[in-house]
Amino acid sequence: MGSMPTSRMQRRTVAGIAFVSLLGMLYVILTSQQLTVQFPRSMYTNQQTANLWNYDFRWTIFITPQDFEGLPDKIQRRAIQSWQRLHPKPEIVLVGQGKGYDRVAQELGVTIYPHLDMNFAMLPLAGSLIDTAMNWPTDVSVIVNSDIILTQSLPDAIAKLQPQFPDFFITGARHDVNDLPVVYEPSRSDFNEAGFVGYVKTKGTLHTAGGLDYFVWSNTGKQLFHGAMPPFIRGKSKFDNWFVHEVIQAGYRDVIDTTEAVVAVHVAHDYQTASGKVKANAGEGTFWMKEKRSNWMIFHNAHLAAMYGSYQNQDGTTVHAPWKLASCLEDGGMCLMKRLRPGICPCEHNAFALSTQNDPQIVEVFEHDRKKNLVRCGGVSIDPPGAWDIQVQSKAGHDPVFGLPFTLKDLLPVVSRDNHVLLTGASFAYRDVVMNFVCNLRRLGLYDQLIIAAFDEDMYRYGFRMGLPIFFYQSPDVAGLTSHDLEYGSQHFRKVTKLKSQVVLQILRLGYDVTWTDTDIYWFRNPLPLLGSMSSDFVVQSNAPYPEEQVANGPLRINSGFYRVRSTPLTIVAMEQIVAHAASSRLTEQPSFYIILCGGKGGETAVGDDRCTYRPPTNMGLGDDSSAMGSLDVQFLDREVYANGAVGGYWDQSNLGKTQPQLVLLHNNWIKGLRAKIERFFLHKMWVYDRAQEVCFYGPTPEFVFDWSLDDVNL
Repeated sequence: MGSMPTSRMQRRTVAGIAFVSLLGMLYVILTSQQLTVQFPRSMYTNQQTANLWNYDFRWTIFITPQDFEGLPDKIQRRAIQSWQRLHPKPEIVLVGQGKGYDRVAQELGVTIYPHLDMNFAMLPLAGSLIDTAMNWPTDVSVIVNSDIILTQSLPDAIAKLQPQFPDFFITGARHDVNDLPVVYEPSRSDFNEAGFVGYVKTKGTLHTAGGLDYFVWSNTGKQLFHGAMPPFIRGKSKFDNWFVHEVIQAGYRDVIDTTEAVVAVHVAHDYQTASGKVKANAGEGTFWMKEKRSNWMIFHNAHLAAMYGSYQNQDGTTVHAPWKLASCLEDGGMCLMKRLRPGICPCEHNAFALSTQNDPQIVEVFEHDRKKNLVRCGGVSIDPPGAWDIQVQSKAGHDPVFGLPFTLKDLLPVVSRDNHVLLTGASFAYRDVVMNFVCNLRRLGLYDQLIIAAFDEDMYRYGFRMGLPIFFYQSPDVAGLTSHDLEYGSQHFRKVTKLKSQVVLQILRLGYDVTWTDTDIYWFRNPLPLLGSMSSDFVVQSNAPYPEEQVANGPLRINSGFYRVRSTPLTIVAMEQIVAHAASSRLTEQPSFYIILCGGKGGETAVGDDRCTYRPPTNMGLGDDSSAMGSLDVQFLDREVYANGAVGGYWDQSNLGKTQPQLVLLHNNWIKGLRAKIERFFLHKMWVYDRAQEVCFYGPTPEFVFDWSLDDVNL
């Protein structure tokens, strides 16, 4: 090819492409006429056609739709209505919670499954969605984007493939159209699918082989791939290709590309991205590549794809599937083909469609000073080494890239509600307990109010990967120490406990009210409304045993693992004192709370059995303002409602949610060692994080085993 004259080479290449295009047009014309015969709305009333395959299967379509408001309402309703025309009629499940879900479920007769793991921006995580679909009582599970119109070709493909592949996995590319004439709206009683398919084939553009909008598999119980699905943000690139690649590589399923047999359609519309709305027209590319270097969510998914499994850029496309189902003139209009070299030709689908998003292009290249003309379909993205490494701190003199790393000031406006934030913090050794607490909040619908301080770099990286609202906080006291140095029981562990009050103080100074909670607390219900209604600006959990000690506010009986504090000049002064006292102490920060708030170790300012009075000292540089600030009423919470680990023998009881209905939360303290805490959570069915699958459990009684072998730290 290199020795051929350039002009002659160009003529042959263009002629070849023209010939291939002519064949493609003829193919589309033939198959379009066949589709007119095989895909009328009444196809399943034709006995001869209906007898080709067995349609006796239950199938369920799972979607994570946007709120049903405005344009998304119209687009998603149209897609759902197209699915409801199919035979057999699928069950349709809206996974998650959103505006308009209840109304649409009632009007269209679909199901809502409200439980779904979300990141802190309240976008769905793919692993949770797949876990739901894998465990649903159905024969066939389908995950599809909520704006995709489906045709009868999909259940036909399922019916054809089921007898040949008991453990199948189907995926394919869609067709894009810029607009949809009213006559082709699926809600019309006179909707003609054959005409719709003909319109799409002639006016639409076949999407790239790397853009996948539907995934279909037989729910036989056999796994899809090795290990767990990383917490990809659904709809933010890389998830689809990683998913398909790992299914192919695992070998548990027969993977079939149905691009040329199944007509799935996307009508162009505006997309809502993290940075605003971006218009995306079919056939002209999308905003994904434009935002690749600016959107942290795309960075998040790219990092996961690079870190987990064996995926490489441009893997996991439709043409990598070992099998292909294509349109043909045989009975049923579908023929199965085996690819001997999957992925070898990215141009494979181009001859099938009149227009494709990655039509072949002639590219001039030079090799050994000789020019060559090559035919290329699409491009190849090459990332430099370390492109997707998580940066914990911004480099000096450089602006943050992708809006990363997250900082406290970045996250506060996102998670605050009524100027209040729910705060926790941990080092890497506590990551599983953090995730269990996150799942606890997700079950209660409170996760979107949480912010997490990472006390070492490994915890920040882990939290970012898991989609958590996390920022890195480090004081000079622990600078340079590793996550191993800060493990429970180490000589530096007490230093970690003192970081908690420092973070609280920082947020109070920014004007936000704070509820601090340790992650080893199980929440039975939402305590925030009641805490917010209390008159005291500082309410705190008691650490006093009960009934052994009748008063909650006895000497050193504050538990600094749970408290709510309003941002006022007086509370800020009190927290400044607590932080300063803890810094000079060899103990944890907990005694400092009582000593400062209750007037010393003996509780000189204790009032009654559940209060203390804090008065700011005159030697803090406040001058006359000290007396003008007045005093702070510190209220201890009811121990039978906000229980510590030594109250009522609760941890010796079972089924606490029913036997102790007054409980709002229960602290898993008064026990030594991280492993002992986790085992006690398990014993009492309070462990709701599936560590193996990296998803939350939403059922009534969690039943799984904590796999200690996954640990590389000393618990």
